[in-house]
Amino acid sequence: MIHYRFFRWCLYSVLVALWMMPLASSAMVFRYSNSFITLESTLFHQDKVVPSEMGISSTLTHCLMDSTYAVNVFKVDIAQLKSAEVNKKEEGYYSLWLDSLTFCGETYRNVKFVVMEMQQRFNGKVPNVVLGNSILRHRAWHIDLQRHTFTSCSPDQHYGKIRLKCSMGKGMEDGSIFLKAKVGGRKVQMLFSLNKGLHILPHGEYDLQPQTNIPCPLALATLPLYKNVTTQIGDFNFVSDYKLGFPDEGKVGTLFLDALEGKSFVLNYPKKVIEILE
Repeated sequence: MIHYRFFRWCLYSVLVALWMMPLASSAMVFRYSNSFITLESTLFHQDKVVPSEMGISSTLTHCLMDSTYAVNVFKVDIAQLKSAEVNKKEEGYYSLWLDSLTFCGETYRNVKFVVMEMQQRFNGKVPNVVLGNSILRHRAWHIDLQRHTFTSCSPDQHYGKIRLKCSMGKGMEDGSIFLKAKVGGRKVQMLFSLNKGLHILPHGEYDLQPQTNIPCPLALATLPLYKNVTTQIGDFNFVSDYKLGFPDEGKVGTLFLDALEGKSFVLNYPKKVIEILE
């Protein structure tokens, strides 16, 4: 009888370990650089092996690399690269295929990067290397905002009781994640971003009282700021601040990582769901 109980206890322990493994394997500690989650990675190109701190973006279709970084680190001749099309434009964009890259314990081969001048364009606020949806969309990712860990996990399991159903973009928005939300009582569609930032409402009329206006010098205008706005996405409810988007920014707002601050969640691309664990 004792041996049988011991066997059952061992079997139970093994099953629990196997169940938890997807959330514990290949976990990497991340840090924030400006608004980006950044992770250590290794890039391989010809005879170059380059450790790199790489930004993570869920709103970019392609992986990006700064042109000066490509020239200085990989000795790339920009003039020899083929043009790349981004938002139906080719001028200033080039394709660079790396032999492979590794991060979160995984190796990805023949990875396309769009090379462009990034640091002046974005005032130094974007990492030299950014991983986009061309890599992220094939996996599920466990992101713990308390422990600051980023983990590749199985897309075939269920992880949390709160499940936020998503839709995925196509074409120029390939892999982008969209959520249906109710903000201040109005139904809106929101693009989910793994960056930190002040949430953006689609331009329109809202039954909300702005607390102040945010100056936008480049547009010679100000944007209303709404504070402590009740927000509902499925069974997930929270209160947050929003600014109003410009009319030419379309009918979709942006929900940033701050909405899940302090929480642990799984972003499951194949199943089109965000699962909140705690």
